[in-house]
Amino acid sequence: MGILYTGRSEEWSEDLNKRRCPNGRYLIITADDFGLCNSMNEAIMELWDTGAITSAMIMMPGPWAKQAADYTVHNREANIGVHLTLTSSFPQYKWGPVTRDGSVQSLITAHGYFWEKSAEVERYAAEEAVRTEVRNQLEAAIRMGIDPTHLDSHEGSLLGLAGGRDFLELTFDLCEEYGLPFKLPRNIVNQPFLTPQMRELFQKRIDSADRRGITLIDDLIILPYEYEDGEEYPDVKCKVFKAVQGMKAGITELVIHPSRDTAEMRTLTPSSAKREMEYNLCMDGEFRQLLENEEIRLISWKDVRDEMRLVR
Repeated sequence: MGILYTGRSEEWSEDLNKRRCPNGRYLIITADDFGLCNSMNEAIMELWDTGAITSAMIMMPGPWAKQAADYTVHNREANIGVHLTLTSSFPQYKWGPVTRDGSVQSLITAHGYFWEKSAEVERYAAEEAVRTEVRNQLEAAIRMGIDPTHLDSHEGSLLGLAGGRDFLELTFDLCEEYGLPFKLPRNIVNQPFLTPQMRELFQKRIDSADRRGITLIDDLIILPYEYEDGEEYPDVKCKVFKAVQGMKAGITELVIHPSRDTAEMRTLTPSSAKREMEYNLCMDGEFRQLLENEEIRLISWKDVRDEMRLVR
């Protein structure tokens, strides 16, 4: 079967005593969108139960967040971050803020749901409304019994990728207050799709996180969400294998959106079959063997969080 993740990485614990190995290649395998729907929850829980992932991210506004939270509370090895959510992009499957008063009206449509696109969040959202909602999502997770490992942004709505208006500094305020790392890969500044202005903005945010003592990861591996015409499992597998083999020293996160290809999932997205491909990848013995052959060490966001708190 190759590598299985069974909780805190012993190798990471040993490295902490020596300070992290500078040439080590560490990988977090994260299941995204925990709480979005039952089909994704079932897949993510199965991956946890088999030790195939090391972290997950819960969407507190998600219709199935309660099921995800209950699982987490009863499975303490499940390392869960809060996937701060400000968009609701499926046409017929919607959600809105966890904030129940009128202070976040700028975050919602006339029907009471989050905006569909990140560009709309950047255009319409009042900063204080964003600050209120992201805090309430984090605190809702804690009230449900989750011990959050990190924060990140669903569909990048906090990052300013659509038009350059980001909400990272107010999110960093939460990271500082609660002692949590944030998922912003340092290598984002080298991405060719960024304008010079965006590259400069991200470098400023990275510098800000460093000054505040907020740990960031180094790189990110993520496949396009959409199913590509003719795409089959060997194609997905090959892309991920190449990316993993090309990992550099530091912390890289592999993000997947796993689900079974169910009737429920097919009503939500035409990419349902790809969601099952990503589930199958994590269960693939050849993938686990690849990690072993490449001497890549599996860690979790909890490991990263605990190191951050130790050195602050």
